[in-house]
This record gives sequence, structure tokens and C-alpha cells, in this order.
Amino acid sequence: MLKEIFHAQAAIRVKRGGEDVDILLDKNGDLYFEGADIVLANSVRQKINIRLQWFFQEWRWDDEAGIPYFEYLFIKNPDLDQIKEIIEEQIFNVDEVTEVNDVSIEIDNKSRGAAITYEVATDEETFREEVIIYG
Repeated sequence: MLKEIFHAQAAIRVKRGGEDVDILLDKNGDLYFEGADIVLANSVRQKINIRLQWFFQEWRWDDEAGIPYFEYLFIKNPDLDQIKEIIEEQIFNVDEVTEVNDVSIEIDNKSRGAAITYEVATDEETFREEVIIYG
């Protein structure tokens, strides 16, 4: 269900004053409200987080989109350098990103999950985020 929310949001762009903006989501993937109003903004963090949560061939509108976590990360003896390159490429595909300073991956074999931490720069800011992926 959470994946579907992120996938659907990625396809929904709204025009506000001639600018494309996103419908913001909270940390749980639910619509973000201020009072009774849905919040609209251009969120680079959200764009990156959504891209990193797409699993390869799971998005119904583009079966070539997504990251091949099952093929490269959730396997015995994964090549972390290879998956880092794939993740960096996905982050660079966000227009506002000017530099990817760091990507690290911590795999939890017991829960079959991974924590991906990244640091990126845009023209306006540098920030660090973590995205949790479950296989």
C-alpha cells in the first residue's frame, strides 16, 4: 500500500503560478496537511525518496522505472559498489540535484531490509536523508 501511495504521488504534479509542484507527503507516506489544506511544494527530498523506494518493474506506468533491489541488493553477497552506482544515478536523475556527496547502504539480512543514507547538494542547499527499503 505504501509503495502505491508513493508511486501515485510521483505521477501527480500540480501547476501553481506556472510552476510544477508536488503534493507533499508526511514521513508515513500520507498526505501532508496544514490545517485543512494539502501542502504543495517543490520538494527535492521527496523526489529523491520516492525514486529510491521504487522497485524495478513494480510501477504500473513504466515497468523500466525503479531500482533492481531484488537483483542486486537482496541477494547473497551483493556488490555494494554496483548498487551504489545505480542509486547515485537515480538521485542524479532528479533535476535539482547538482552533486551526490555520499551514498551508504546498511543491509539487515535478518529483516531483509536496508537503510540507504545519502547526502546531496542542490543550488539552494545540501542535505542528508535516510530511506528504509524492505525486500
